[in-house]
Amino acid sequence: MSKATDWITALSGSVVAVIAAGALWYAHAQISEAHKEAQVQHLLEMDQRYSQEPMVTYRKLYAKKRIAGGDPFPEEERLLDYFETVALLANSGYLKDMDVWETFSLDIFPLYADARDTIDQDQKDDPTEYSNLVALVSRLEAIDVARNGKGYKPSKDDIADYWKDEASIGVGTPTRKRKVAAASK
Repeated sequence: MSKATDWITALSGSVVAVIAAGALWYAHAQISEAHKEAQVQHLLEMDQRYSQEPMVTYRKLYAKKRIAGGDPFPEEERLLDYFETVALLANSGYLKDMDVWETFSLDIFPLYADARDTIDQDQKDDPTEYSNLVALVSRLEAIDVARNGKGYKPSKDDIADYWKDEASIGVGTPTRKRKVAAASK
C-alpha cells in the first residue's frame, strides 16, 4: 500500500469515529430528553391520581377521623401506601426529588409526622415497610432545609390545620404546590 492509501484509510477511519461519536451523543441526548418527559408524565399522573377518587375519599375520611380523635385505619394505610409508591418512583429515578418536594411535600410532611408512630411500629414487624417513604422524606427534608422551608417539621397545630383543610377537599381539588421564589430557582 502506498502512503496516500494509508493516509486515506486513516482519514476515513477518523471520519467514521467522529460520526459514530456524534451519533452516540445524539442518541444519548434523545434518550435523556425522553427520560425527562417520562418523569413529567409520571409526576402529572401521580398528582392527578391524588386529586381523584378513591384518594380524595381516603384523604377526607382520614382527616375527619383525625379531627374527631379517632383511629384513621384503613385510610392512613392507604395514604401511606400511595406515598410509598411515589417514593418508589422517586427512588428508582422515575420522579425527581425536587418535583416531588414541590408537588407533594405539603401533604407528605404532615402525614408523615402524624403517622410516624404507625410507620415505626410497622417497621418493627417488617423493617422494609415504608422504607422507600422514609428514605424519600429524609431527602425532601434536606431540600426543604436548603430552601429555607419550615414544612419538614410541622407542629401539632400545623398538622391539625392540615387535617381541617383535607376534610373539606373535593374531587379535582388541586394539590397544594410550593411557591418557589425566583431567586431560589
